[in-house]
Amino acid sequence: MTASAPARPRILCYAPYNRWALHGLWEMTVLHAARLRGADVHYVLCDGLYAECDQFWAATEPRPRNACLQCQAAQTQLVGKLGMDFTWLGRYLTLEEPRIARAWVAGLSRDELLSARYGDWDVAAWVRGSLHSHFRTSSLDPADPKVEDAVRGYLYSGLVACFALDRLLEDQQPDVLFLFNGRQSSTRVARELAGRRGIRTVCHERGPRRETLALAVDTDSVSLEPVRRYWEEWGDVPLTEPELEAIVAHLHEREHGRGLGWKAFTTAPQPLAEVRAALGLSPERPTWVLYTSSDDEVVSEASYRGAFARQIEWVERSVAFARAHPEIDLVIRVHPNTGSRRSTGANRRQLGELARLRAGLPANVRMVDATDDVSSYTLMEIATVGLVYHSTAGLELACKGKATVVGAGNAVAGLPFVETVEHADTYDALLEAMLEIPAGATSTEVARLAHRFAYGLFFRRCIEFPLVGMPSASVGEPRWRRISDLKPGSDPGLDRCVRVLVDGEAVCPPPDAAARARSDAAELAWFGAPPRPFTGLAFAEELIADASLLRAWAEAFPAGAGHTLVIQTPPGATDRLVDAVGRAGLGDDDGPDLVAVDAEPGALGPVDVVLSARACAEVDAPHVGSGAVDALRALAAARTA
Repeated sequence: MTASAPARPRILCYAPYNRWALHGLWEMTVLHAARLRGADVHYVLCDGLYAECDQFWAATEPRPRNACLQCQAAQTQLVGKLGMDFTWLGRYLTLEEPRIARAWVAGLSRDELLSARYGDWDVAAWVRGSLHSHFRTSSLDPADPKVEDAVRGYLYSGLVACFALDRLLEDQQPDVLFLFNGRQSSTRVARELAGRRGIRTVCHERGPRRETLALAVDTDSVSLEPVRRYWEEWGDVPLTEPELEAIVAHLHEREHGRGLGWKAFTTAPQPLAEVRAALGLSPERPTWVLYTSSDDEVVSEASYRGAFARQIEWVERSVAFARAHPEIDLVIRVHPNTGSRRSTGANRRQLGELARLRAGLPANVRMVDATDDVSSYTLMEIATVGLVYHSTAGLELACKGKATVVGAGNAVAGLPFVETVEHADTYDALLEAMLEIPAGATSTEVARLAHRFAYGLFFRRCIEFPLVGMPSASVGEPRWRRISDLKPGSDPGLDRCVRVLVDGEAVCPPPDAAARARSDAAELAWFGAPPRPFTGLAFAEELIADASLLRAWAEAFPAGAGHTLVIQTPPGATDRLVDAVGRAGLGDDDGPDLVAVDAEPGALGPVDVVLSARACAEVDAPHVGSGAVDALRALAAARTA
């Protein structure tokens, strides 16, 4: 009897936005590679089904009369160039369903628009993020006729997408759904419907560095949940010297607008004295810098919500605090993407709110407008305290060792190297504590931990993808000529993308044993921090039975260096342990630091090594048993290198 061949993994890719050709190039390169590795790929494009979609936003590129014709022409040209067969989504829509969608939308009152559901499909919630982007606004008012028309257009389109995509998923029964972004209108609909069927989704987006990809599994590409999980897994793993060199070099590139996955919004750094003089700042006085955020893209995302109902409330509270504390200077840096020659459209409402606020600022508060050519990075150098909302500036401030206060959902919110506002009514108290920080103060520990996170965000979590070149932030060019160029082993980044898509590999696998056993000597040396004392764990009964373990510790870690051997000592063993210490010749005052405690190993805090003949599953640290001297010497050398 012949064994049946394993089922080919089924990949469904819904790609309505390939008019943005760079994303289509990335997408089809990965899909061709997946097919070469045995996957069954079904590619679906949009054939003009929607009244409104994210290809044409009123704030950036208003929808022309022939919008769908333009889009279909661009899509077919691109798939033809890359040799990708496809299906139009329209074949999964009945003739009656667009009429049903129009009638449903027409029957909604204005007050129902932003909460509209069709059956158990939460259509309004699924298209709301696109509406905020459509107008580049953080709030929506259907009483405005233009807003009402757009909301009705997106609701119609969202329900049409529900009809067609639900039938598509039923027909294809994919193992995985591959999408661009996953946040925007019909791609959000596809992700939500797939999730209800238990179908795994993988969303792709441009990475934060040039020619890299970012993948997100079972969430959209702007969600903060994956980066929060990253810190849980990698936050305790020190960086190596090559990793430090890489992240420091990239942070420098970011400051100068180079090596980015998207365009730079701020100018390159300027001389500190020049900016201080222009803003009337003194280096002797603490300067606090508040960075507003271009928040319309994420205002509807749950993971970005914070202690304040709206960003302007946070800004106003910060200004009120500065007014009450004339001993500090506060600079408000309006995000350049809110509305400047570098921005993508403009958030008119936010600009108006900030302009009204500017008119009543106290003498110790300055505002740097979105259009002002003042580098956000020069302000980071000047800052004693940084106040941020959603902005990546929070991470970059912390990488400079600056005290940073996070006011809302942010990649670094809740992490140990920043202060996070948990409740609006505790904000002033948190800022009061910041008043103790002298002008120009920095923390090497804050910088060290922030660099760990930054390396993960900019390197570990994004995938190198040189197969699609980026001559500019929005233009791509394939660097492969034939589909056979994408065979397994042709490119590590491509192989990694396919493993995530087909095999379910984690986008960022957790650290292995070697990573967890790393010394933090490279970090401490890099940041000029004093070496952290080494901590060992031993068990009293074992030391009593074999005093040579104690002598090995004393030889590798002599007294006076601050290193400690914590000895788990149950009741009744203390006297026998004291005797063993004496037999080992370590009873003098100048002997090593030994601490006997009666606690379970898992409750003893961080441990660098377990001095034990037996394994201890409760402690995640290397184990050294009999014949320990050489092993401990090696650990000591690595720790102090």
